[in-house]
Amino acid sequence: MTFYNVTEYVRDHPGGPDLLIDVAGTDATEAYEDVGHSDDASAVLKTFLIGTLKGAQEFKRPTAVRLIQQSPSKPESAKQSTFSTTTVALVTSSLGGAALSLYLKAVPSILDVHGSVARFYQLSSHWIPEVRLLDRGIPRGGFFNGFVTASVICAAIGGIVGIQLSKFTQINFGFERYAPHMKSRKIPKSNPHLAKGFLEPKQYKTLPLVRKDTLAPNVYRFVFQLPRPHDVIGLPIGQHVAIQATVNGASVSRSYTPTSNNLDRGVLELVIKCYPDGVLTGQYLANLQVGDQVQFRGPKGAMKYNKGLCKKIGMIAGGTGITPMYQLIRAICEDDRDTTEVSLIYANRSEEDILLRSELETFARCYPRNLKIWYMLDNPPKKWAYGKGYVTADIMREKLPSPSPDTKIMLCGPPGMVNASKKALVSLGFQAPGAVSKMTDQIFSF
Repeated sequence: MTFYNVTEYVRDHPGGPDLLIDVAGTDATEAYEDVGHSDDASAVLKTFLIGTLKGAQEFKRPTAVRLIQQSPSKPESAKQSTFSTTTVALVTSSLGGAALSLYLKAVPSILDVHGSVARFYQLSSHWIPEVRLLDRGIPRGGFFNGFVTASVICAAIGGIVGIQLSKFTQINFGFERYAPHMKSRKIPKSNPHLAKGFLEPKQYKTLPLVRKDTLAPNVYRFVFQLPRPHDVIGLPIGQHVAIQATVNGASVSRSYTPTSNNLDRGVLELVIKCYPDGVLTGQYLANLQVGDQVQFRGPKGAMKYNKGLCKKIGMIAGGTGITPMYQLIRAICEDDRDTTEVSLIYANRSEEDILLRSELETFARCYPRNLKIWYMLDNPPKKWAYGKGYVTADIMREKLPSPSPDTKIMLCGPPGMVNASKKALVSLGFQAPGAVSKMTDQIFSF
């Protein structure tokens, strides 16, 4: 059995402090494994290790049994029916000597019938007969020769007429009715946000810091350079990266959502608030200088946004919790085919604490059908056009979309604000989420 002291992590736990308090002082192994924590969660847990009980056995998840159903063999395809047509030529008239003279040509004979020769030559696609009387002791003219000659000509012409009639009686079906041709259709565009890039989910890789800007008190924009100018980070929309560092001799890891995406070539950009008492942010990230190397791993996270996920999205963000929201907002607004409507409530202490304000308001101005913003401040200035105080259920009812199968609510911010928002949303009719957020949840917490 392994022991962890998670006292310092209680306030940062995504599921709220109650889940940790409920199992404090007990064997929480099974509860931890049943939830299905990510690799990031396991990495964070290791930083709070205080000891291992001697002789303890390692917890093993029960082996899952999967039933494999064999698909039934396909029946033999029915043989295609074939149709044959019979052509019947009916001769109802005889031709005289005047008609016969039209077919007299100088060609070799191929058939000798009682002193009369029927000869054929090809005209277009048909064989046309020629009949000539031969002198073999049979007198020219007479009924017999005329009958033979007329019979041969009528039979030949009847055959030609029969061939033509057969084309009207023959049954063509299936692919035989159409001339062969190549179909063409537009190839759908690939999603650039799903392209693989620099990041590796199981391996940390280093990038140099090339720019560091102060956006607000203790809030910085960090810009890291990818190996090549045309490289992409390889991060699906809604997912995050893990940063690892050694602080005071201990390995520390935390996850952050970049404000850049695969459309930004050659860079990875993060907006992070560095708390003075934060182990990674206050003691490491706040002290970074241009040229320093930082370790990254990813992509991570349960959210992987795609166009058509839902018709309406309500967002509640607090402080630096705006970064995953900004990533989704940017992807939706920059895609001309995405008609998703986003309603954002963004809470801060003061006007100076509003992060990415100019970028957000530019999107709202250029894409009014996609984005609407409502700010909430604890200490607003005079003539403040937006809200004041906490994000209450009444504010949510007024500014966010109503509960429906095509609506999702996304939360990111301080744990107290997130937990209060969940309770208020459930009171408004939204489905309560589980302890660990999933994409299928109506209320999703980053």
